Amino acid sequence: MSKTGLNGSLQNKNGKLYAVIGYNDVVTQKRKMKWISLGLDENDKKSVINRALRDAISDFEDEYDKMLSGLRSPEDYPFLAFLTEWLETVKIKKVQESTINGYRQMVKGQITRYFGDKLTLGDITPRLVMRFYDSMRKEGLSERSILHYHNFLHGMFGYAVRQEIFTGNLMDRVERPEPKRFVGKFYSEAEVRALLAAAKDDILYIPIVLAAYYGVRRSEALGVSWSNIDFENKLIYIRQKVMTVRRGNQNVTVISDEMKNESSRRTLPLIPEVETILLEHRKRQEEYREMFRSDYCTEYLDMVCVDPLGNLITPYQVTEHFPVLLKQNNMRNIRYHDLRHTCASLLLNKDVNMKVIQMWLGHSSMKTTSDCYSHLEASAKERAGEVLSSILGTDQDRESEDE
Repeated sequence: MSKTGLNGSLQNKNGKLYAVIGYNDVVTQKRKMKWISLGLDENDKKSVINRALRDAISDFEDEYDKMLSGLRSPEDYPFLAFLTEWLETVKIKKVQESTINGYRQMVKGQITRYFGDKLTLGDITPRLVMRFYDSMRKEGLSERSILHYHNFLHGMFGYAVRQEIFTGNLMDRVERPEPKRFVGKFYSEAEVRALLAAAKDDILYIPIVLAAYYGVRRSEALGVSWSNIDFENKLIYIRQKVMTVRRGNQNVTVISDEMKNESSRRTLPLIPEVETILLEHRKRQEEYREMFRSDYCTEYLDMVCVDPLGNLITPYQVTEHFPVLLKQNNMRNIRYHDLRHTCASLLLNKDVNMKVIQMWLGHSSMKTTSDCYSHLEASAKERAGEVLSSILGTDQDRESEDE
């Protein structure tokens, strides 16, 4: 290997000869291979081949030196190129496909529009990043959305530190966006019963039932399959999800067993009312299949949440149709995801332990559950105080007993 990190070898591909040169990318330092045709074949003289190989390596060394001279220091790496390279080679290994698609949209959208493609890593300063945040605030983005950008950039600059481009993460000197604690809407017991009755003949009935009884996420509800329901042992397994991802120039709906976190994989009891609803739904699916015959989609026979023609219900359909259903029935407007909050609130109001609720919802930690529902837990604590008060009596009662 040369002092520039280059090494070359001769490769025969279908009788044609190539110089294959290994080198470190000047931006990311990732190892890459360059194939250069020698314009010779395996029957040419060995001396001619060796000379052509040396010339090809020498020419590439000159080209590589020019690339290196254009980067006076690691800080001169193009910011956008480094960010994209980190996303596609490092970050992509750690997160799900849907998350990567979201990051790509962040890079192509807000980040590229604001920073452009001319800035280097060394050009990025805490003040510039703060101005970037301010520009997004002016566009109406929430603090929670801006926090996603903050965490994303923090991860990239942390990688730059590990690559010894910087000695410290400049994002540590950027004020972290502080979103207001989100308090989701939720339905009362009466409202949930009314919703279940109103949705009985709707395409979203089963997703609504699953969210109301089990507090499942939208993707988890759509991902429930018949093979994940154990009618004999009265269990339901949350093991997969349905999500929409960007592939090429189009959105594609896929079934994935990559859950949000490991605790999202959970086994829950098959509630008798839900069992009855599911069995009726399966019978109706079989009737639809018989009715529509060749027009019925057979790709998703194992999936619970399909339309009358057997097509998979998509996340987009849930988001778009749920508010329409509420409006048609003059019901208070909430999001589909708020049924998850509703499930938690109903459990808390019946004094179900917070740890049990964490496992029921599939939260990764008690902190997540507590942060989401601490405002509801306060009511439970008040009831506990009232119970103790009724047991122990008032100060006046105790004083009268001492007399």
